[in-house]
Amino acid sequence: MTTMTRAKPVVVEVGTPARDPTDFCLPRGYRQGVRNESLDHTGEYPDYWHPARLAMSGRYQRHVYRWAAGLILRRGLRSVLDVGCGPGTKLAEWIEPVCADVEGMDQPSAVEIARTRCRHTRLRPVDLERPAVEAQRTFDLILFADVVEHLLDPDPALAMIRSFAHPRTLVLVSTPDRDRVRGRGCREAVKREHVREWSRGEFLSFLRSRGLRPVRSRLVPQDDRPVRSCLRGEAAFRLRLADRSALQCHAVLCRVEGAGRADATNGGSHADRRDL
Repeated sequence: MTTMTRAKPVVVEVGTPARDPTDFCLPRGYRQGVRNESLDHTGEYPDYWHPARLAMSGRYQRHVYRWAAGLILRRGLRSVLDVGCGPGTKLAEWIEPVCADVEGMDQPSAVEIARTRCRHTRLRPVDLERPAVEAQRTFDLILFADVVEHLLDPDPALAMIRSFAHPRTLVLVSTPDRDRVRGRGCREAVKREHVREWSRGEFLSFLRSRGLRPVRSRLVPQDDRPVRSCLRGEAAFRLRLADRSALQCHAVLCRVEGAGRADATNGGSHADRRDL
């Protein structure tokens, strides 16, 4: 049996986040991270994307990608952009089988692995802290799954996402729900890879403040556990009989406020006209 080598953390210094957490719709006194740390850094630790880690990557955010696949089928969506696609495990399993026009972007080391797994996805290496990408087209669905909590400044990535949107684009964003993961009393970024984490209400406010209008919100497990197996614990959390819940991933489906006019030749006219 092959074992996975633990790599030394790579500290990625990109600047200092806004000192006032209320800029991100977080409560006053919330202690944000001042740097992001990653074990996945181009060329530094080739053992990071070990087969065991790649297999594990398919378990997380699985419910988010399953929701995305359902939207594609039910709404007749014809183009998908996955911002922060990672090694492409879930793109290959959930998105490629139901959509022929798929693009993904992430840091170079993840994209390199994704190229070996995604047969039909166009992949682009991008620094999501400084995404110098010019939008030359739009997409019906944009995925941003569990990425925003890793970014020192999420605004450039969110601005890029908005630039890829037409008036009926759907944006599916997910992030850990701080209250359900850490407990209601947590007011700091505990996990070293995360710069900040939001409670459910805070995150909805943050999205609205960045021009994304939530139209539907779901709480799902972070891993591949069935939702129904977590419902009793979620009920206890809501009744304040428990300090945690296994429904720890907050997924939000949004429209983009002020998106430009769709161009039928630009992959941007196929989303369902009804709101959700």
